[in-house]
Amino acid sequence: MSSSNPIDLADHDLAALQEARDLLGRARQAAATLALWTPEEAKRVAKAVAEALLPRAEFYAEWAVRESRIGKVADKIAKNQIACTLTPTAWDNVALGGVRRNDALRIVEIGRPAGVVVGLSNSTSPVATIMFKAIMCLMTRNALVISPHPVALGCCTAVTHELQAAIEKAGGPAHALQILTRPTVEATGALMRDARTDVILATGGTPMVRAAYGSGNPAIGVGSGNVPIYVDASADIEAASQTIVAAKNFDHGSPCSAPSVLMLNASIAPQMQQALARQGAHVCTDAEALQIQNYAFPGGKFNGKVVGRPAFEIAQAAGVQVPVHCQALVCPIAQPQAGHVLLKEKLSPILGCVVVADMDQAMGVARLMLQHSGSGHTSGIHTASAEQAVVWGAALDYYRVVVNGSTVHDSTGANTGLPYTFPIGTGYAGKSSVDCNVGPELLVNWKRVAFPLPGGWAGAMASGAALPAAPGQLSTLTPELQATVLRIVQEELEHLR
Repeated sequence: MSSSNPIDLADHDLAALQEARDLLGRARQAAATLALWTPEEAKRVAKAVAEALLPRAEFYAEWAVRESRIGKVADKIAKNQIACTLTPTAWDNVALGGVRRNDALRIVEIGRPAGVVVGLSNSTSPVATIMFKAIMCLMTRNALVISPHPVALGCCTAVTHELQAAIEKAGGPAHALQILTRPTVEATGALMRDARTDVILATGGTPMVRAAYGSGNPAIGVGSGNVPIYVDASADIEAASQTIVAAKNFDHGSPCSAPSVLMLNASIAPQMQQALARQGAHVCTDAEALQIQNYAFPGGKFNGKVVGRPAFEIAQAAGVQVPVHCQALVCPIAQPQAGHVLLKEKLSPILGCVVVADMDQAMGVARLMLQHSGSGHTSGIHTASAEQAVVWGAALDYYRVVVNGSTVHDSTGANTGLPYTFPIGTGYAGKSSVDCNVGPELLVNWKRVAFPLPGGWAGAMASGAALPAAPGQLSTLTPELQATVLRIVQEELEHLR
């Protein structure tokens, strides 16, 4: 029987709701100050803050794994380092505010920050996600309030306070970054629904993302992963096996873009399974696969204890003997069908494996996976045929298709032209408002002052003389006019506050 006092519980809930209100009140004051910055000043402070936190990457990685029991310290160090090094520089040549003009369309554009951003932090990358969102918000002159996942509350609170101290040391305002220290469902909901919230950056489980979209405030949400990977007969078997095992083992399989189910062309399936074993994976027998399945999905329901845990630990708990340094657990699925639990997202080193006759059959398995989750997220294909890769991408509702690469790293731009990010938008297929990799450009809106243009936009487009220019190609105003426009914008924002 619980010994909790109902009055104490009520006090905690009320205190959490009051904290949410207080955070937003202070955030609005910080947002008003940040809005007066120039984009150049914002980027300078963001870089200073990121530089200050970079030496703490290992400290917070160890804390996150110790507290949450999810993932691998070395890989969380890498995530924290990437957040601090790449985030403040990747958009150096992208306009994140200020004033610019498009001479061909005779339009002047004025960038306006969102204002107050509520950011949800997940359990699998808690610290790196906060670093990424905090630096993004600084670059775009927005205040940020974090609602952390409870399993990582300690490290999230500590890194938020350290980030805020670095912001103030670099010349930023108090309360530019804050955190909800009582992250109850009700308090997080209050943050998202409050009229003082301008936009929500929703990273986390599907219920919380759905709540963000139902809050009445604008939301940029992401969706669940469930990554299928087809290995064709034409694939480089050694390269494919190395890439797949490394991706599955990264942070012990906890990223949403980690491989979930392999589809192996029957003509190369035996060789591919042998290659996976050489890379450190354990290819289970049918009996072993059933034991793993029963532990990971007891009674058909997902066991959260497997999330981000080592393959050896999971196998041991399931009664399967594997080497202590096992990298992944490859579980054959003899008869893939709707509702098979190994076709679901697993967030662990457990990897389903189906032998297929051809790519058409692999697509059929991928569609079964889409019935559970993963729509709009990521898939992979290993093939020597560029045409085959494009057909795979066209046929299935995954908005990122990684060809001959790591779905974990290449879906976020490591070795592809996809933009660098942590949150991945899943578009309409995944019930998300964006289909792209989420970046700071989404936290800035542009006002447009349109001057007379003979024939209008349709005429200019028909003539080919005024195709929309990329942001980096737009002309800037003269310094005098830009200063005047910025002053007007600042006065307007001050009035709105």
